[in-house]
Amino acid sequence: MLWGKKGGKKQPNQVQETTPVPLASDDPGLDATADLLRIFGKFAFDIDQYSAQTINEMCQQWARHVLIATPYPNSGPGDATIGTVGERNWQGLHDFVTDLRQREKIYVNSNFKEIRNVLGDFIDTLGKVIVEGEEGQTEIGDQLNRLRTVVDSNTSLEAIKREAMQVIGTIGHLTEERQRTHRHALEQLADKIKSMREELSAARRELELDALTQLYNRKAFDQQLLRIFEFNKLSSQPACLLMVDLDRFKQINDQFGHLAGDLVLRKFADCCAQTFPRRSDFVARYGGEEFVIIAQETSVEVATMLAERLLRAVRGIRVYYEGKEISVTVSIGIAEMDPQHDWSDWLHQADSALYRAKQGGRDRLAL
Repeated sequence: MLWGKKGGKKQPNQVQETTPVPLASDDPGLDATADLLRIFGKFAFDIDQYSAQTINEMCQQWARHVLIATPYPNSGPGDATIGTVGERNWQGLHDFVTDLRQREKIYVNSNFKEIRNVLGDFIDTLGKVIVEGEEGQTEIGDQLNRLRTVVDSNTSLEAIKREAMQVIGTIGHLTEERQRTHRHALEQLADKIKSMREELSAARRELELDALTQLYNRKAFDQQLLRIFEFNKLSSQPACLLMVDLDRFKQINDQFGHLAGDLVLRKFADCCAQTFPRRSDFVARYGGEEFVIIAQETSVEVATMLAERLLRAVRGIRVYYEGKEISVTVSIGIAEMDPQHDWSDWLHQADSALYRAKQGGRDRLAL
């Protein structure tokens, strides 16, 4: 039978059993009606007027009334039972079930309306947060309008659920597509930024290099001289500045032409790079036929030895232009860094040493 077992474990979300109803009568029709009332009460739920427990108690009372014709319950919960024993009030039972079903319908419709309102507000809010102008905005807006139309219509909850799931799936697909598009755009942007950085780095190097000799130019030298001077001043490491000038370079230009002079400059630049190959060595074209070399972590004794090596290397340069050999020599001035003086003094000392080498007969060095 559908009547609950006495002392059995109460199931979740089920109302508590009340006083047991007699299991059966001698009439199968009465038994079936009582069973339906028991089921009706067992699965009752709270509504605005009655709790699920109250409805269950009333259904149990009516079930007993149907089976053994006990006094039937009055219209409200907690009211005394009325009627004469042995008489069954079928009209009262009809009115009770009808009234309860109507109350349940009103309660469900009211809550369903609230759900519609909440869902409608959610759709409106979601539509407002869509960023205007973004790709897919129109499609998402159309999907939300479609769902709002269904919510506002007098359709079933199942239809709303079905439409909502479809719209959610479509919006999810559009969102994933947008994310893929954004990721692709970000990757393209990252590649473009990387390419621009490489181009800027190359352009910066070109701005720092002398176009003819591919050595550093005067601007790069001025910046590097200041950096090295300040660093070595703090670290107390030795450094030497060499200022080099090609001897009688104007005569080379006058006798052989500027193309020949450019060839000599390039040959000399290669010779400097080979004599000062360390990464810490800084070789630059200072202007015209003048060059400068910053030798870091280098004492004046070592700098002198390197300068002599450069003198020998330049003497060994063989420059031929239009079948004629051009002889090349240089003069070198050397100045050791003094942290007690300014960087401009360092440069002036190297220039003064170069002047003394020129005055001493060229093709030599001076300190």
